[in-house]
Amino acid sequence: MAAELALAFRHHYAVKQPANRINAYSAIKLWLAFVAEHDPSIMAVRDVETNTLHAYIVWLGTKPWSKGTRYSRWSMVKQLIAWLGRNRPDLVNPELEIPFNAFPRKNADARQRTALSRDEMERVLAAARAEITEAWGQFEEGRAALARTDRAAIAAEPDLARLDLDNLGVMLAVIDDRFGGVPPKAIDMLRKGAVLWRLQNAIVHKGGIAAVAARLFALPETIVAYMIAIGAQTYANPDALRLLQRDCMSEHVLLDGRVIVRWHKGRSSREQRRSFLKDKTFSVPTLIDQVLALTERLVPHAQPRERTSLFLTGMVSASRAIGVIPHYMATKLTRRFVARHGLVDDAGRPLDLTLAMLRATGLTLAHERLGHDILKTQALANHATPDTTQRYVDRPRVRRAQAAAIGRLQARFVEMVRASEEPSVAHEQIIIASHATAAGFSCRDPFAGVAENQRKGEMCTAWLGCFTCPNAVIPLDEDVLVRLLSTRAALTAARGAMASERWRQLYAPKLEILEHDILPRFPEMMRAAVAGIPLALLPPIE
Repeated sequence: MAAELALAFRHHYAVKQPANRINAYSAIKLWLAFVAEHDPSIMAVRDVETNTLHAYIVWLGTKPWSKGTRYSRWSMVKQLIAWLGRNRPDLVNPELEIPFNAFPRKNADARQRTALSRDEMERVLAAARAEITEAWGQFEEGRAALARTDRAAIAAEPDLARLDLDNLGVMLAVIDDRFGGVPPKAIDMLRKGAVLWRLQNAIVHKGGIAAVAARLFALPETIVAYMIAIGAQTYANPDALRLLQRDCMSEHVLLDGRVIVRWHKGRSSREQRRSFLKDKTFSVPTLIDQVLALTERLVPHAQPRERTSLFLTGMVSASRAIGVIPHYMATKLTRRFVARHGLVDDAGRPLDLTLAMLRATGLTLAHERLGHDILKTQALANHATPDTTQRYVDRPRVRRAQAAAIGRLQARFVEMVRASEEPSVAHEQIIIASHATAAGFSCRDPFAGVAENQRKGEMCTAWLGCFTCPNAVIPLDEDVLVRLLSTRAALTAARGAMASERWRQLYAPKLEILEHDILPRFPEMMRAAVAGIPLALLPPIE
């Protein structure tokens, strides 16, 4: 039987992720243990009958596992037997019937993923930003000190007594050139014959090994702060986040100023990705660039298989182990991060923060911003089905918001039914902007009256309809920004000059898109540069 299952395993799991193959191997061992206990006379898959599979399902039910875990163990064995039935029917009992839906509603009893509230998340990110700012400042100080030194002269001088080790740049240059950028252990520097006691004294005077190392590479505490800030924006799973690669970023081929961040999730064969703007201090591309610089010195010291990883770190306390930050250490340092900053939850208790919460929290908050649209959130989460997304965002506050939205729609429906006369919608109809152009967001002639239901000499009601086009291309330059600001001023001024219902139907959506989706994409420096430019007077909006 083992050889037959190995054949199915080789063909069925050849294209799967390593994590899936490891789980399947464990499931096979469990199945073989059951067979040996249940009926030792079963020697091949052909000896397995339907009753044997039912007995295995009952046997799994006796284990102290969740229903989801029991289903996972059963499903992997079922897939292998089903593969043999399709591809090698000579190896399977022809009367074998594989039970259907052996563990119904397997996720019904699953524990809900814990997520932070918006205020809790803001406090966590504020603490992470503070640590990142401090760590990056120390690293920049070290780079500036090294830039001011004569590296060639320092490298050519073998006698440390002739070097000014009290100078930070000189000391860092000695560590960088002679020890690969990693300070040696104190016991090694003080060993008889090492002739490094002067370097040890200089390191102590500069605050110790940790303080000196922070000016050369990222310490584990620093890496965890970056992981929190990046994970909160990418919504990556904890292990996928920890194993991000150094080449995870690439320029967006269509949109200037944006980059795509890619990563692989352990059990998924699909590549995960998200795009980000790179013009903000704490945007994901900026943070990744900083981590690349902070870990550059550690790459040659890491094991060959880990040199492509992003989150490398070096130990400076007891050992000098260098490599990807281990899972246990990331968990421990996350707890220390909470204690160091005194983070508490909304009830005032110490915050129970884990890296796994970042994904659940990010998706829940994004689900609220997306109007509780499960399909949009599914696309954001890179989930194969909306059922998986629903398990992330199904929370009391989300259900309350959904109930409120349903209530508003029902109230509007009741108003329509109870209305004494049918409402006239002819004057509220939004006209298709067939005579509009996206260039500069202006019609060729908004007074021409060539569009349907328009009159010559009156402002076309489809003017500025380009704002609602999802494919509009908006150049990020000052001239376009001035025109957009002029448009916003004209739309705002027209609010009190026309019937409120007409304003709400025709122009309010355009103003909302302009203020919330378009103008925030322009850099703050550009907005400050055009602040004093007088706005052009646009045709009155009617």
